[in-house]
Amino acid sequence: MLSACTPESPGLSLFPGRAALGEEVEARLTGLRAAEARVFVAGVEAEVTAREEGRLRFRVPGVPGGPQPVRVVAGGREAQAVLGVLGQVARDRVLLRLPLGQAPRLPAGFELLRRDDLAGCGFALAELGYSGEALGRALEELEAQDPSYKADPESLWSLGGWGSEAIGAPLAHTRGLRGDGVRVAVLDTGVDAAISQLEGYDFVEDDPTPQDAFPGGHGTGAAGLVLEVAPGVGIVPVRVCDENGVCRASRVVRGVCWVVQNRQGPTVLSLSLGGDTPVEALRLALQAALGQGIPVAAAAGNQGKQGSPAHYPAAFDLPGLVAVAALDKSLSPAPYSTRGSYVDLAAPGTALECTTPGGGVGSCTGTSFATPLVAGAMALWLSAQPTLTPAQLQAQLEAHARPLPYPPEEVGKGMVDLSQAP
Repeated sequence: MLSACTPESPGLSLFPGRAALGEEVEARLTGLRAAEARVFVAGVEAEVTAREEGRLRFRVPGVPGGPQPVRVVAGGREAQAVLGVLGQVARDRVLLRLPLGQAPRLPAGFELLRRDDLAGCGFALAELGYSGEALGRALEELEAQDPSYKADPESLWSLGGWGSEAIGAPLAHTRGLRGDGVRVAVLDTGVDAAISQLEGYDFVEDDPTPQDAFPGGHGTGAAGLVLEVAPGVGIVPVRVCDENGVCRASRVVRGVCWVVQNRQGPTVLSLSLGGDTPVEALRLALQAALGQGIPVAAAAGNQGKQGSPAHYPAAFDLPGLVAVAALDKSLSPAPYSTRGSYVDLAAPGTALECTTPGGGVGSCTGTSFATPLVAGAMALWLSAQPTLTPAQLQAQLEAHARPLPYPPEEVGKGMVDLSQAP
């Protein structure tokens, strides 16, 4: 008799087991009340779109792709499962593995684009076009056609994808936002020709060819990270740092003023540089840029292990200038990232794959490389709302930032997040 009164153990199953960002997933519950349940995916609370007895539906929030834990919590009880989050993938393509020599049977909504017998691997691979909207359910539907079928998303691997994926850039891209019509001026060591770019200027050698002579590249990596977030922007390379990584304040001031004078349409400044001594002329130059509607992303500094001295120009108190701290792969504050009351936002900055001069691939770490991710986010926002002032844009970025359980001196308002807005 007593066993009959024992509450049913909490249980959770998900359908489909894989889903893309923004898609709906059904959570089937046992031992939990759907009416009061909250859903968390990779620690981020998901929007619940429908509830009924024993089940609910939720929308996949902007979290990194791959297997992610799902928690459903209600009345002090919880159940857990794992969801395969389809992050940076093509929404109109699917890969289907099937036996050698077999032609695929396809349900409505799919089109066979190509099929190859991969004898060395022991299976055939079909590339399918997909015209539906729910990619996760489409994968389940394909596999239901035959026990031997295995469906995969068409992953769009890119250089350093974890950083841009973590801040929700792929979901912004699915909303049609690419930064088209916006320019991002990268004031750095120059940008190699491996990166598509507009006309810029070299204030080290005073010529119109701002090549990246820094060993391994620096500005090239920064520009590539901007394009990961906002692939439609025009990169304006402005070389203000020499081959030894020295960025003279005079060159930075001239570079900022050159951007202001040569501005064509919505423009963002990306400053992956700085030091401990403020320069008033630079503050005035940045005020001029902000006054012309040019928002600024600036690196908070890499002196977290050296007592976190204030890092300028990030530490200037200027509305529309966003000071960017760096996160490691666990989305916790990177130990090297400078702490300070001036930090506004955080972004991934550790072990990001990035472009090197000549088109190679390197590993980039530092607030220098968190900064271009925020500059790219600014560009996406301006492409969606071109009339925003820099201060308004900063307010939007902060209002939609993903909260992190760390002091504001380490992460500001949280991690920049493009999963829901603009």
